[in-house]
Amino acid sequence: MSAKRLDEFFNKIHNKKNKIPEYATIIIRPGKKLLDFKIKKEEANILKVIAHDQKSSGWFLHSVHIPLKNLGLSYDSKDKEILELLSEPSKITSSKHTRQYVEDLLRKYVDILPEKKKHFFKTERFKKKKEFKTGTQLKGF
Repeated sequence: MSAKRLDEFFNKIHNKKNKIPEYATIIIRPGKKLLDFKIKKEEANILKVIAHDQKSSGWFLHSVHIPLKNLGLSYDSKDKEILELLSEPSKITSSKHTRQYVEDLLRKYVDILPEKKKHFFKTERFKKKKEFKTGTQLKGF
């Protein structure tokens, strides 16, 4: 049921009638059998989808959807152009918040790779990269 609703959401933001996708979709962790998902709107119209899987407890980040205009691209841009900006966020000049958001994604998930569908991408790893702390740590931190 939830997978069907998620597909409907993808169809809305990647308007197939006009063949003009408005968003670049980055799949963080696909999930096998989704029970439920929530769409949260971040700053600069970035949409974040968090989902709940049948086999794991708790919510996880499923995907992030970035408006192409935030990247300074038109709706008929090629995946190669989008991937170049997502891989090097310093080139994103039209939206400071989007640049910071993509930089944060790259820090946590290493790299953004192309996917088979148009304007769809995926991260290199689904789990966050752990940040190792050095030195002595206070209890509770």
